[in-house]
Amino acid sequence: MGVDAVHCGPNMLDDFCLLETMRVDPGREIPLLERHLARLQRSAARFGFACNLDQIRELVRSEAIRQTNPIVLRLLLNRAGEAECLYRPVPASNPKGVRLAAQPVRSDDPLLANKTTARQVYEQARAGHPEELDALLYNERGEVTETTIANVAVLRQGKWITPPLPCGLLGGVKRQQLLEEGAILEGVIRMQDLVPGETVRCFNAVRGVYDVPLVA
Repeated sequence: MGVDAVHCGPNMLDDFCLLETMRVDPGREIPLLERHLARLQRSAARFGFACNLDQIRELVRSEAIRQTNPIVLRLLLNRAGEAECLYRPVPASNPKGVRLAAQPVRSDDPLLANKTTARQVYEQARAGHPEELDALLYNERGEVTETTIANVAVLRQGKWITPPLPCGLLGGVKRQQLLEEGAILEGVIRMQDLVPGETVRCFNAVRGVYDVPLVA
C-alpha cells in the first residue's frame, strides 16, 4: 500500500469500555435488543470483562421506558462489569456520501471486530474529510471493510454484497439481521473494483438502511 495500516497499540487494550448503541422510541421495544446483548456478551468474553446479562437487560429496559422522546441510548460496560446508560439525540440526517480513507486498517485488529469506546482508528480515518462525508475503510489487502459508523454493501450482479468479518470489521446487529433476511450476501469487495459515484448501501441499528454515493 505504501503506508502503514492504522491500528490500536497494546496499551489501548487496557483503557476502554464495551459499547452498544441503540435507538429508543417511546412506547416501543428496542429493536434488536437481544442481538445487542449477545454481541456485548461475546465481546466481554473476548476481553475478560465481567458481564451480568440479566442485570444489564433490566437496566436498559428500565432506562428506555422512561424516555418520552426518541433518543439514542449508549450502553457502556467497564471491565469490572459496571454498566451505565448515556443518551444523545437521534441523528438529524445521514452522511451525504462516503470517501475512501487515506490509510488502511489492520484486518486483525480486535478493536475493529468489537464495539468499544476505543475509536481512534475511526477518528483517524475521518480526519480531513468534510463533515458531510463519512470515511470508507479498507484493510491492508485492499479489501473494503465498513465506514466509521456503519456496515456497508455494494451492488454486484444484482445482489447487495457486504464484506465478511475476516476482512476486519464490526459484526453489526443490523448487518446480521439483513444477512438472515437474505437482503445482503457476504463477499469480498476490493477497492480497485469501486467506481466513483456508485451507490454504497450503509446500515446500522440507529440509522437503519441508507444509500450514499462514493465520492472520489
